[in-house]
Amino acid sequence: MKRISTILLAAASALICAASCTDYLKHGTVDLTMPEEEEFAYPTSYQFNHPCALVSGEDIARVKKNIAAASETDPVYVSYKNFCLNQYAQATHQPSPVETIVRGDATGTGVGGENYITISRDAAAAYQLALRWQLTGDVQYAETAVKILNEWADVCKRVAANDANQYLCLGFQGYTLGNAAELLRSYSGWTAEDQNDFKVWLREVWLVRNMSFIENHGGAASDCTLHYWPNWELANLASMLAIGIYLEDVDVINQVYMNFREGKGSGCIDNMIPYDPIPDPDGYGMIAQHMESGRDQGHGTLVISMCSELCQMAWNIGLDFFGMKDNKVLAMSEYTAKYNARPGGTYLCTTMPFTPYSYCPPGCGCKDQNHGAEHVVVSEAGRGTVRPCWDLLYAHYKHVKKLPDDNVHYVKLFAEQLRYTDGVLTGDGGSGDSRYGATSAAFDQIGWGTMMFYRGE
Repeated sequence: MKRISTILLAAASALICAASCTDYLKHGTVDLTMPEEEEFAYPTSYQFNHPCALVSGEDIARVKKNIAAASETDPVYVSYKNFCLNQYAQATHQPSPVETIVRGDATGTGVGGENYITISRDAAAAYQLALRWQLTGDVQYAETAVKILNEWADVCKRVAANDANQYLCLGFQGYTLGNAAELLRSYSGWTAEDQNDFKVWLREVWLVRNMSFIENHGGAASDCTLHYWPNWELANLASMLAIGIYLEDVDVINQVYMNFREGKGSGCIDNMIPYDPIPDPDGYGMIAQHMESGRDQGHGTLVISMCSELCQMAWNIGLDFFGMKDNKVLAMSEYTAKYNARPGGTYLCTTMPFTPYSYCPPGCGCKDQNHGAEHVVVSEAGRGTVRPCWDLLYAHYKHVKKLPDDNVHYVKLFAEQLRYTDGVLTGDGGSGDSRYGATSAAFDQIGWGTMMFYRGE
């Protein structure tokens, strides 16, 4: 037997040698190295069917039909009526621009303290007024929205702080401003000159700082690429994407794509969701914890809200962040919804499967080696926090992707819960809605998911 094996091996070697010699005679060389993996090719152009950031022209046309039908049992129409009552959707809104926006420690900024609530309110108003104009055609809303954007571009020079908290404002309010501009770009009353000035302002005051944060991960505070939680990076990526779409800047959009797909920071899908999804113990599809699941649920739900709106903007220019890594964003959303939703006032579970997560352990590269945390269970802090993202997610995975009901079970339950206030159909809200906090938390996300994305059960 040993002799037969030796003969077979020798014969195989001879065949390989013959093939190699033949190749050498034809080509003069034999390449015995393994083929290199092809580098991923990012798009060289995008199709911009404006408006195409968070809200698309298709969305607007669909919602207009619901408004015209005026059914009091339609969540879209009821949500629209509540939208029209929001204080930041009124044509009487007056902007309050400042030269220096401060979020965080005001030391050295020349400003006496934090004042970012002014841009929070005005950015929310600009967006909601722009959207109200798109839905109604009433130019008074566009006029006020344009006034807000123009005055801020004329007056404001910088976003600053003596700490990294300024980057939260640069993210949350940056992407709100970018979306407002995108909705207004076709308004004839916003002159080309004013739009150009606003584009320069967006790029120099907001976008450059967003990009700096994503590239160096807040290097002034840390050398650790995962020092900042996902909601920080997602907010800045969302600002980059909204502004990039408005500017039609392919390089900026591709930076967002690259960082979400394969970046080193917490805004990368595999860092944000560090473990593979697992089957739900109760049999409803897949679930996956994310980086902030063991931190607290106020931030845990913020991750879902920011990620869903980032994914929707990407989708509207042809990028499927929703489906990346086999719908990993959905698994993260299902996990978070299962733990936080309480249909009928009762939570769905007492605990969740959890893989221990080490946040900034000693030796991680941070200058401060005393701030790390070991998460061993899903956090109860802030459990039940509501944010307006669930109808967006449900509509995409159920009605656009047409996934089975079991795959979107918990997202659906949370979406249904948010459509009602004290048992009365209202639809989820948006910036400034008291359900999402009395101060900055109410402006962390744009919202209005029921009005703009609901497509039925």
